[in-house]
Amino acid sequence: MKQKNEHIKKMIVHHVGNKSNGEGVGFSSSELTFDIIENDLVRLILKSFKTDDLYHFYFESTLELNPVYTFVRNIFNNPQDFIAQSNHIAKILYETSVHPRVKAGELSIIYLEECAIEDEVVDAIVLIKSETWQEALQLERSENGFVAKKTSGISLSKIDKGCIIYNTAVKDGYKISVIDKINKAEDAKYWKDTFLHIQSYKDGLHQTANLIELCSEFINTSILENKKLAKIEKAMIAVRSKKILLEAEAESMSLDEYSTKVFQNTKLSEKFSEFIEESGRANEIDSENIIIDKKAVNKRKSVLSTIKLDDNFELNIRGAEERIIKGYDSDAGLNYYKLYFEKEK
Repeated sequence: MKQKNEHIKKMIVHHVGNKSNGEGVGFSSSELTFDIIENDLVRLILKSFKTDDLYHFYFESTLELNPVYTFVRNIFNNPQDFIAQSNHIAKILYETSVHPRVKAGELSIIYLEECAIEDEVVDAIVLIKSETWQEALQLERSENGFVAKKTSGISLSKIDKGCIIYNTAVKDGYKISVIDKINKAEDAKYWKDTFLHIQSYKDGLHQTANLIELCSEFINTSILENKKLAKIEKAMIAVRSKKILLEAEAESMSLDEYSTKVFQNTKLSEKFSEFIEESGRANEIDSENIIIDKKAVNKRKSVLSTIKLDDNFELNIRGAEERIIKGYDSDAGLNYYKLYFEKEK
């Protein structure tokens, strides 16, 4: 799916700190002059944002109570209020920047005109939070050659956190592409969950990818009857988590059906459902009708299906749990795996 951002109409930058540290917000009173960097910004946006997994604003009671949605809608309806509405957006980001891992940074708000998404050409608003600065070498010509200076600034090659909000599907909460490359821990996912308060349109790609990811996270953290899962058991669950989706004849299945087939253990299956609820990501999948995207399954790599044996061997598990036996050789004082197979390939 291709997109094309034609040009920037407006841009402003605010500094947003960590509220828990009392760092405050540094508001800009005027728009940024962007002529020199416009082409660089457009290229950055084009290469960074993808439209194959879209989100939308939501709120538990009514969409209008989502503050960022409201301020963005106001900008689209009244572009002359761009600065005032951008201040409101910066304030909301500051109010949600309370976790210790949240870094201070520059919030760039960009109004784009004539952006192509799917079969439409619409305006869009881009929010970019720059949390890391890059050092660069600046050379200035002098009478005798060049003078070297070290400088630092915002990267024009990558985006730490950002989203592009397309002015379409307004009543559904717009169509949004999002990036969050920093702070992967659950307790620090404030960008998507707390600040933007967005959720996926629950297409097959998103549901499938999230289901496998949740299963992988659960395997790493789950304890059954006060006993951690053995590596071989984790590997087999990881294999089944993908194999069941790939071999499914139907286009969808329920979460109960999936977990029953994957875990083959009632208590573990129940704990998986509890884990999804407690993780706060239940809204990322439709528990009654998970749409299966087999291309998304093939893209997901699982390190859990590989068992490393000291520094000498790696055992890649693809199935046939009944043909694998683990034991301990008391004479050698070493553990072993015994594998049964019909022929070498």
